[in-house]
Amino acid sequence: MKKIVTLVMALVLAAACAKADLSLKGNSYTAKGAFGTPIVLEFHPTENRVFGKVVNRYNGPYTIEGNSIKFGMMASTMMMGINADAMKDEQAYFQFLPKVDRFETKGDTLILKTADGESMTFTHSGKTEAAGGQ
Repeated sequence: MKKIVTLVMALVLAAACAKADLSLKGNSYTAKGAFGTPIVLEFHPTENRVFGKVVNRYNGPYTIEGNSIKFGMMASTMMMGINADAMKDEQAYFQFLPKVDRFETKGDTLILKTADGESMTFTHSGKTEAAGGQ
C-alpha cells in the first residue's frame, strides 16, 4: 500500500511539472521596463526555447522543473537603439534573466523571480506563432 501511495504521489508531481511547462509553451508575455519600454517574452510552442524583443531581438534555451525555471545563454542582435532609456531597460532585463530561478502564474500574469527578491511581472499577450522563434 505504501508503494502505491508513493507511486501516485510521484505521478501527480510529474503531471504538475509537465502542466507548468505546457502552460508556458506557445504563449507570449509582455512587461514594461523601468523606463516604460515594452519587453516581449515568448515561449516556443514545441521547443524549450524563448525568444522576444526589447530593443533587440533575442532567443535562448530554458528549463523548467515544477515552478523552477532557468534561462540559458541568450543570443541577441546588437543594434543600438535611438532611445537611451530603452537601451537601459534592455540591459537591465538581460542582466535579470540569468538570475531568475522560479516563476509563478496567476491568471494572465507570469511573474519571474530571483533568489535575492527581484521580480518582473508579465501579462499574457497571446499565442506565439509556430515560426515566431525563427
